[in-house]
Amino acid sequence: MPSLPLFTAAYLLSLLLFHNQATLPWVWKVGYGTLGENNVVLFAWAAVFLLLGIRGGVSRQVTEKLGWFILGFVMAQLCTGIQAAAHQQAQVPLACNKQTIQSEFRLLEKAFRDNNAQTWLIEHTPRDHDVVIECLVTGARLQTFVENASAYRELLPGEYFRSTVRIKSPKAPLQLEGFDVHRHWFANRIAGTAQFKSKLEQLPEQTTLNPLVWMERARLQIASTIVTALQSHPEQALVLAMVVGDQGLISPEDREMFSATGIAHLVAISGLHITLFAMLAGKLFNALWRRSARLCLRLPAPLAGSAFGLLFAVLYGLIAGWGVPAQRTVFMLFALFVGQIRGGMQSSWDTFFLALFLTLAFDNWAVLDAGFILSFGAVAVLIFVTQGHYLFIKPKQELIANAVKAQYTVTIGLILPCAMLFNQQSLISPLANALSIPWMSFVSTPLALLGGLVQQPVLLWLAANSLALQRKWLVYFNELNWATLPVHNQPGWINALVALGCLVLILPAGLIPRWTGIALIALLLIPPPRPAQHDFWMTLMDVGQGTAISIQTQNHLLIYDAGPAFNARSDSARRVVLPWMAAHGYERADMFMLSHDDADHSGGAPLLIQKAPPIQFTASIDKQHSLNLLAHMQKSSTSQCHALKPWIWDGVEFTPVGMDTPVHSHPKLLAKNNQSCVLKISNAKHSVLLTGDIEAISEMTLLAQHGANALKSRVLLVPHHGSKTSSTAPFLQAVRPEFALIQSGWENQFGHPHKVVIERYEALGVQWFNTAQNGAMKWRFNHLNLQPEVDNAHQLRRRYWHMHESGAKGR
Repeated sequence: MPSLPLFTAAYLLSLLLFHNQATLPWVWKVGYGTLGENNVVLFAWAAVFLLLGIRGGVSRQVTEKLGWFILGFVMAQLCTGIQAAAHQQAQVPLACNKQTIQSEFRLLEKAFRDNNAQTWLIEHTPRDHDVVIECLVTGARLQTFVENASAYRELLPGEYFRSTVRIKSPKAPLQLEGFDVHRHWFANRIAGTAQFKSKLEQLPEQTTLNPLVWMERARLQIASTIVTALQSHPEQALVLAMVVGDQGLISPEDREMFSATGIAHLVAISGLHITLFAMLAGKLFNALWRRSARLCLRLPAPLAGSAFGLLFAVLYGLIAGWGVPAQRTVFMLFALFVGQIRGGMQSSWDTFFLALFLTLAFDNWAVLDAGFILSFGAVAVLIFVTQGHYLFIKPKQELIANAVKAQYTVTIGLILPCAMLFNQQSLISPLANALSIPWMSFVSTPLALLGGLVQQPVLLWLAANSLALQRKWLVYFNELNWATLPVHNQPGWINALVALGCLVLILPAGLIPRWTGIALIALLLIPPPRPAQHDFWMTLMDVGQGTAISIQTQNHLLIYDAGPAFNARSDSARRVVLPWMAAHGYERADMFMLSHDDADHSGGAPLLIQKAPPIQFTASIDKQHSLNLLAHMQKSSTSQCHALKPWIWDGVEFTPVGMDTPVHSHPKLLAKNNQSCVLKISNAKHSVLLTGDIEAISEMTLLAQHGANALKSRVLLVPHHGSKTSSTAPFLQAVRPEFALIQSGWENQFGHPHKVVIERYEALGVQWFNTAQNGAMKWRFNHLNLQPEVDNAHQLRRRYWHMHESGAKGR
């Protein structure tokens, strides 16, 4: 058996196990502290390449195969462990959060954002090495948002500057499922975030011969040309993404459309595009090389053309930002080039495993990227059906038939990854790709790439107009009711059976009946788990400083508040609530209760009502409020929460605790916070009281109007996120909670929850839990068991890159 596939398989398995660790073993921290990062990694890889060269890449004995497997496994642990320890060492400690420092930095890259803003990646490079800055190690990389980016247009990647910055630890909300931004930061070596607190003082430029710096400057120049030339064109963002891989200007709505139509892989730099242009460049150089007999005698023209095509692919990949699709394509082309040098003594699987090996060796965290799974998954499926044991796609000159078979194969092969990653399967994807792949490959991308390279606005406008034409059929496809099939999360054993079903459909007909594969894939449609009759589940989503809660019964769903929305890209409904609903198989809620119209509660409400109109929308707002009008437009019934009557869903009682507040009431009682909708949910053993942002005056009013028995609950959503203006002693004595739940942002500017409030709860023996430390929490209330079952994201999803959460661990 070839040693490289065996070594690579072991390396991949070892990486998957390594990235599943909750904490980083001490041995890697000691190893990094003793030997450093680069020396160990370089020595290890030098030893592996030496062994591969000596052995010729073939293992014949069982002991040799076992040795290569162990070597691959150990190498992955060694390289990743040392690098992970280095990344942890560079991260901003919790104790230094929001600290202000003055130092020198180097600009690494700029990325464009809305309203002429930019996101910068900077590196800490202090000039005076004798001055030790404990909060920020030398070489730490920080991400910063620059609103007035035009003021620093002259500052280029690779240049140095001095500034005062406020640094923050890499700590963000964490959900029970879905995207983990901490993993993204760690994999990209982002030690924290920074905010400029003074003007930037540009330092004298140091001469640099680093080709990557010059490449990044060229990339920035091309991006700036595109942004300027297409300032008023609706396809500006898409052209920018296609040429330099910067997707920061693509609107959330467009992202959803690209995902629904299945062409998201074409939006950024596609491996198909890199391969196509590398092939064309290679063919052109091959033709020019053949014109010289002397050159052909020194080096065969096909080899020279392949080498130039590979060089073109590398440059294109670097200009495109060197993402996982670009890496995979370049390494695949390199593997093909190696096979050409070897005289064709290399199979497609050899090429695949060499590209896989190089990708993993270059970036040990690439395996966690969705693009890695989709890219290598699609290639592996195609190789299996073309070069595997079953030649499903036969090497004949049947261009259209083979293209259809290839599209069918990739679509079937990616059903499970798409379901697990995106909670949907695009049914229109084959048709959309059949139109968009040739259009973008032969029209839009060549025009955009050429226009960017030669700095010609005319070509960029032609590219943008071609994309505007494409948008017409994408919008049509996206508006079809059947364009996408929602798929909720399934347990691992069902996913394994679905994978088996996909394999059955890829195999030639006659081996295993097709209906078997279809039946196995249909397991994705098994209804998700729901509470039993009389039980209810409550999920406190981690939306930072704000509130968003779901209440599930056997056949119903209630959403209480929708979290904050700072802008269209950071809308809690889009980022948290709607993905949660999709993952759990809900297309709409039976009721959306908005406690009150404060930004940290109602920010996501408009989008939630628009994207998933609830059957009933109830809130404390007036009838002519824009949200009530929007709900009417979406055909949702509306009501005033303070006038709601109690109701029962699936044996669970829902009791609104309304307030009677005449117009002559105290002005403070009529304020938005104190008008919050209060709701009690209960079954035989449990009760939960949701309180919104009520303050002391509302607490006293509720107690006076309803009495202590109506408020008594085992679980209390702490009023106003733990503000010192709430949670009064009489109110807590009336509710008598056993558990207090807080939804607040970590290190938020309001100081929630206040220390005095926490001490008040602790004095009463109440256990308190905060999403700021625990992440999202799911509470299951069984009507037969007195003790609720609790899951929190910090425990279930804890990985070594969540190191800061363990340092801030609360209850």
